[in-house]
Amino acid sequence: MAQGVLVNGVSYDWGSIQLVLFGFPIVGITAISYMKKQEKENLYGAGYKPTSRGYGKVEYEGSITLYTEEWKRIIAAAPNREPLEIAPFPITVVLGTSGRNTPTTDRLIACEFLENPLDSAQGDTSIQVEIPIIIGEILR
Repeated sequence: MAQGVLVNGVSYDWGSIQLVLFGFPIVGITAISYMKKQEKENLYGAGYKPTSRGYGKVEYEGSITLYTEEWKRIIAAAPNREPLEIAPFPITVVLGTSGRNTPTTDRLIACEFLENPLDSAQGDTSIQVEIPIIIGEILR
């Protein structure tokens, strides 16, 4: 049976991620998600099978999840204490900061917050907020 080869024997993990927001590493982050997608559609002519493919717009979307304390600090520094009024900003995501991997960096360009949420329920031992973001471009 063929055996795969590990490049350096260590996989990226949550502990090796660093997120830089507004020029500062954010330690109160518990999740980040972002993606690039493009509309693609089969085009049809004579017969039943596609004759070509059409390509549409490219879209970017994402979200970050923070402890409420971290989110409140962002709100306090925002214009008029309103995070939805913050001018477009970059987010830098570095994978491999633990020194066991080769670091790679993703830059999310022209980000803005889309919501100012708060959800909590009885029994929560911490309060986290998931904030959707709009992204202008992802550079990898």
